[in-house]
Amino acid sequence: MLLVGTANPAGEASSYNGLYFRQDELAAMVRTGDLHGVDVKAEHTGSTIGTVVSTFLSPCGALQCVLQLDDSVEGAIAGGLVRDGIAADLSMGYAVDVRNSDTSTGRRLVAGNKKTLEISLVRKGARDGCHIRAYEASGHYTACGDKTKPLHHDTWGVFDLS
Repeated sequence: MLLVGTANPAGEASSYNGLYFRQDELAAMVRTGDLHGVDVKAEHTGSTIGTVVSTFLSPCGALQCVLQLDDSVEGAIAGGLVRDGIAADLSMGYAVDVRNSDTSTGRRLVAGNKKTLEISLVRKGARDGCHIRAYEASGHYTACGDKTKPLHHDTWGVFDLS
């Protein structure tokens, strides 16, 4: 099963010093393909159920991911949860290198490098707007979320990329 969704909302300003991703960090992840091959999990636990196969930024700057669920029993169960609307969000699991001080700026805590460990299918994500937008299973494409919107015939049609 292929899934497309928002893994992170638009990033913070370049002057931001915190645990969330800055926009320049998101752009660098997409440009370098850092997330390709990152594990997909369910609720940040258990075995790997798939991998990230592609990333891009939406026009508003949000990080979009294409995920491939594997054919394991766990992957099939997770796919069923997506189809049933139970696992409707995405959540990034990442580590942040926090240093205690930076004398050049006078800051007591400085957020350093951020490393994505996995992306999870979750019932309710911690960040607003991080939803699974569409999935493809057995050659059929289905848009998720707002049932008042027409379904698209292809996964990419969920995004207004024009």
